[in-house]
Amino acid sequence: MTNFVYLISTTYLKTNTPLNENLDDKLLKSAIKEAQEIYIRDVIGSGIYDEVLDQAYNGTLTALNTTLIDSYIAPCLKYYTLVESMLPLTFKFMNKSVASRNSENATPITTDELTMIEQRYRDKAEYYAERLRDYLKENPTDYPKYLNPGTGFDVIRPKNTAFFGGMYLPGTDDDCFYNYDFPDDYEK
Repeated sequence: MTNFVYLISTTYLKTNTPLNENLDDKLLKSAIKEAQEIYIRDVIGSGIYDEVLDQAYNGTLTALNTTLIDSYIAPCLKYYTLVESMLPLTFKFMNKSVASRNSENATPITTDELTMIEQRYRDKAEYYAERLRDYLKENPTDYPKYLNPGTGFDVIRPKNTAFFGGMYLPGTDDDCFYNYDFPDDYEK
């Protein structure tokens, strides 16, 4: 098991995003950790992810992995962190209910506005994830663990795309083409 290391700091996040400097670091650290483990590990795979965390923990980051973090992982991670922080920054879980956070000099946004902002940051994160993925594909000799992350049940292979879209096709394979006009010579 690899020791956990934050690949971006709360200071980096507050400096490079519209987040207020007074925001609670505890909320942001939780969002950074979730974004890093959920999204970044899926983009780069557990081979490179574990290598980068081990090197960062031991203070032995190579020049290549420093470039990887500073130029590719950090921009991607900051936007995924914003996505993950939207709900905790908007709502607070209390003993008896979930409450909306508010301030004397601010007006809370609607859930539609929250969804729109979250999607905007997700789009940016996916763009930077694609850049990260392209960089690793262009440099396979520098990052051999990208294509060969190892074996085992706990190995996470890099995902080929950053976009989480889907298509709904109802029914089973045999009946999902019920409205399709097949050619006369087609055998089902």
